[in-house]
Amino acid sequence: MSDPPRRPRRQSWNRSQSDSFGPIKQVGVAVAIGLPLLVVGVLMLAILLVSLVGAETSLWILAGAILVGGFAAALSSRIL
Repeated sequence: MSDPPRRPRRQSWNRSQSDSFGPIKQVGVAVAIGLPLLVVGVLMLAILLVSLVGAETSLWILAGAILVGGFAAALSSRIL
């Protein structure tokens, strides 16, 4: 009794899983280190603001900062 002949695997099975993600991109030092430090700094600043002036006042300050940032973005006429 002989074993049935093996069929070749589909091509998608022969590829490794990492092939589907495409080529690996290198990330610069500014993004790898600077961006997490920026996020942590912004969160610490927000916590400090809330602790100094209170929750309601910090929301008014945040709303004003968003308004000024949006107004500056509108005046810049840049297209994303």
